[in-house]
Amino acid sequence: MTGQDGADEPERGTDQLAQVRTTATETGRVNQKLRTRQALLAAAEELVDAGGTPTLAEVAEHALVSKTTAYRYFASAEDLIAEVFFDREFPTVTTALASVGGDPAERLLAVEAAVTEALLDNELAMRMIVRNSLDASLTTTDDPPLRLGRRRELIAEALAPLANELPIDALERLKDALALVIGPEAIIAARDVCGLDPDKTRNVTRWASQALLAHTREHPSSAPGDHVSAADPGERG
Repeated sequence: MTGQDGADEPERGTDQLAQVRTTATETGRVNQKLRTRQALLAAAEELVDAGGTPTLAEVAEHALVSKTTAYRYFASAEDLIAEVFFDREFPTVTTALASVGGDPAERLLAVEAAVTEALLDNELAMRMIVRNSLDASLTTTDDPPLRLGRRRELIAEALAPLANELPIDALERLKDALALVIGPEAIIAARDVCGLDPDKTRNVTRWASQALLAHTREHPSSAPGDHVSAADPGERG
């Protein structure tokens, strides 16, 4: 039925409902993948703590998932066990931010330092985890299993004091950008592509984190790709 105040109301309502259902389905799939991955990690940890050196099939059985499913997430038992031990070394929100206050810059640098140290201290395990993720993405015909994204929780918590300072889109963009310079990919690029030693790697990732935060706080409304000139009179108010 067509009316003066909205000719397509039924159609729009149907489209919106379909969009909600699609989003819910996609979110459910993502959550299920993360739960499956976590179940495999937890099962491997239990078996290792019991003194075993489990195969991937044994871990899958203990996690109550199929061996085929387990191989979608991990190429080998060695990769899975490496990630178990890496998890134990990776900083948590509590350990990373225990000694800092509410200053966003201080909090961010504490998180960056904690993550970078954990990655450099466990570089072999880090590389095995990245390799496993790449192998999984090349061998599956479906969407590749998601990685846990440990850094994102830490970055979000570090930036929590900015919730009332930055527009939501600027804050989310900053979180995404920081995930590019804090994490294993940044370490590998610094070490392999740039040829940096660990100390210079620390300096670069720290500088990049500071630069992204400072730019966003100074120019919160700038969109991706915008060129912001320091001499732009419009930025001086």
